[in-house]
Amino acid sequence: MTIRVLVVDEKELMRKLCETVLKQLGCEVTCVSTPDEALDRVSIGFDWVLSDVHSPGKSGLWLAQQLRKLYPHLKVVLMSGNASDERIRKQAQGMGLSLLAKPFEIEQLVGIIRKPATNAVVA
Repeated sequence: MTIRVLVVDEKELMRKLCETVLKQLGCEVTCVSTPDEALDRVSIGFDWVLSDVHSPGKSGLWLAQQLRKLYPHLKVVLMSGNASDERIRKQAQGMGLSLLAKPFEIEQLVGIIRKPATNAVVA
């Protein structure tokens, strides 16, 4: 069964990097640049959402909250250059989300996708 992943990041380079790695793992990948776009697309059916915490306008944390309400089964992983920020860590943990610290090694992304979702911070 193919894993369907929605990648949300304002930076095209990060979207392309994630897309390339995830496709090499056999995932079907769709990329968008904003949380609003993600909410518009997620209804077509995804297994995972990989989203940057920081985004112009609405944040990845906001997106995760919306997704938890609408699609409680959906696995959500957040990415952040400020993963050491205690507020972000606590919010992610409170929602049972994994938090991937940017910049990350490709192996860290691979590990997150291959494991069940946890509220671990991957530094």
